[in-house]
Amino acid sequence: CANVEPWESIIIGLVGGLVYQGASMLLRRLKVDDVVDAFPVHGACGIWGVLALGLFGNPDEEMGGNGTLYGGDQLGTQIFAVFLIILWAGSLSVLIFLPLKMAGMLRMGDEFQEKGADVMEHSPAKAYSESPDA
Repeated sequence: CANVEPWESIIIGLVGGLVYQGASMLLRRLKVDDVVDAFPVHGACGIWGVLALGLFGNPDEEMGGNGTLYGGDQLGTQIFAVFLIILWAGSLSVLIFLPLKMAGMLRMGDEFQEKGADVMEHSPAKAYSESPDA
């Protein structure tokens, strides 16, 4: 982000890595099915990225920062923004996924899930063969 110093962005990135790892491990522990780690990457790290801007950014550098660590008041705005983003994304998700679930279209059948999308949807089938002659 253009509102933080390079050394601050390194800290933000390092903490982001820890946020990702923690969120990913938490989902596994809770047995939440998120095979591509979409929530840890986009949800947890996205929240951290929004909040980080409220912590860092020195207003004296004239880069647009107003972080709490420098006596600024940006963190409250960032927390409110996180709330609005969660409300917006959650509302749209419910509007999309609830009707799909009610119509029985949210999940693939048991056979499809057991064999996997590659085998069921993609071809040629012999691309996945273990034998070079098949």
